[in-house]
Amino acid sequence: MEYVKGRPFFCFNKTLIKSYPYLKKDIECDVLIIGGGIDGAIANFYLAQNHDVVLVDKGRFGYLCTSCATALLEYQLDAFANDLSTEMTNNDLTDVYNMGLYAINKIESFIKKYGNKCYFNKRPTLIFTNSILDENKIEQEYNFRKQNGFNSKIITPNNNPFSFELKKGLYCEDGEAELDPYLFTKQLIENAKNQKRIYENTEITKLVNTKDGVIAISHYSQQIKCKKVVLATGFNWELINKHNLCERTITYSIVTKPIKNFSWYNNTLLQDLNSPYHYLRLLPDNRIIIGGEDTKFNEKGIKEKVALKKYDKLYDYLLELFPSLQNKAEIDYSFCGSFGSTTNNLGLMEETENKNILYFISCGANGIINAMYAVEILDGILNNRKNKLENLFSPKRIL
Repeated sequence: MEYVKGRPFFCFNKTLIKSYPYLKKDIECDVLIIGGGIDGAIANFYLAQNHDVVLVDKGRFGYLCTSCATALLEYQLDAFANDLSTEMTNNDLTDVYNMGLYAINKIESFIKKYGNKCYFNKRPTLIFTNSILDENKIEQEYNFRKQNGFNSKIITPNNNPFSFELKKGLYCEDGEAELDPYLFTKQLIENAKNQKRIYENTEITKLVNTKDGVIAISHYSQQIKCKKVVLATGFNWELINKHNLCERTITYSIVTKPIKNFSWYNNTLLQDLNSPYHYLRLLPDNRIIIGGEDTKFNEKGIKEKVALKKYDKLYDYLLELFPSLQNKAEIDYSFCGSFGSTTNNLGLMEETENKNILYFISCGANGIINAMYAVEILDGILNNRKNKLENLFSPKRIL
């Protein structure tokens, strides 16, 4: 199955995650994490602090969907609060927004301890529209935030500090951030406490339930006997044979070559309310990354012709937003990858029908944020401790 296509910017021309051995013998552990993308790296780093954890991946760590993340770290969800009111109560929504702020602060704490090797920066955000029909959505979201203590302000043509036109925007000055998702994954894996319990090029092909837990069998017949399995396999669900966990989508991205003497107001993270939507940010070397133009996931794979058309549309949109970039912005990287979304915009991170197998699958644009918080849900399950947001992430809400 093809989950990524093109040349993902974040894992090209980078210092690779150091090599780890493949599994050569039968082993035992308390918790086995399958999947070494950003979800698996987060789960491994935090769970290994208090548990006997083994991490495996069928290939190299940090590739596939992780390499396609644009890593705009925002505390709000994919949809506005009003659109999610049928999925969550007002208290739930407030808790989830606060969860986002907590998760970003948690990442910042990690960076302060281990060094900023992944270009982490706090950034303001702007969600904007040029459609009269969407102006009311921004007003409603602003009112929700104001009533629940989240700082933001309305941008109109009269107070617009950006060089592009907009009819209305929602600007948030604090609490949100950006980073390089591949380098963040690298830092998490290489600073984990279980360095001698990490294996790559180790594909798990079968899970066998036992009275004491689970036996995971590798492609070369090695066995890992464990009490719990955490499935951090992204949207590769071959191990669990499920095809309805979430709505899967392909998102497309382009990255320009570095552009001299160009920026926009406060290097703000930008997102429009178009359908399909677009999101942009400036990278540390003054490249622009722009993504969006999503299409439905196709089990037959990603179509090259569709991808090429989407890259062209992203480039055209960039020039529409910033006409001064005509003849200045050149596409250097183009790539696309799959991601999933659920009705409440949160991931699938809790016990499955089998209490010895746990999902750790982040969904939507807030995947990294979800994972940074939801690893505490997993830790709570392993220690028989309840988390107040557990039900919002539970796969049982979908299955």
